[in-house]
Amino acid sequence: MTYYPDGSPYTYHQPAEGMVNIGWLDRSHAYQQGEVADEVVDGLLRLVTRPDNQTRGLHECHFCGVIFLTVDNPHAKNGTSLLGSAEIHVRGSSGGTVFVAPTLVIHYIVEHQYQPPDEFLDAVEVEVRRRSGEQV
Repeated sequence: MTYYPDGSPYTYHQPAEGMVNIGWLDRSHAYQQGEVADEVVDGLLRLVTRPDNQTRGLHECHFCGVIFLTVDNPHAKNGTSLLGSAEIHVRGSSGGTVFVAPTLVIHYIVEHQYQPPDEFLDAVEVEVRRRSGEQV
């Protein structure tokens, strides 16, 4: 998988104005580490059940070398989600920004203590509510 710094313009699949990268990590670049609330992880698990830009290939985790990554997901029909072959798009609170993260972002948070920027973490909850039809 290609490395892109958090907040850099998204240029991978069909880029559009306001799309920015989040969580495109690589072992040769340092990244922010810290705690991420369980509610945010749960929100990402909800969002990964309807991923964006699904591809045919799989990307491995550059930190642990695993290529076929799955995660237990109570929101998925079969109870698991495959990571590393799609993206999660999350609208920012400003309305003009769309955060684009690889589905591997869930693995990076849970297993490698990646802490995405606060703007992304806040936007995940709003995006989950928006997609479920709740008033935001």
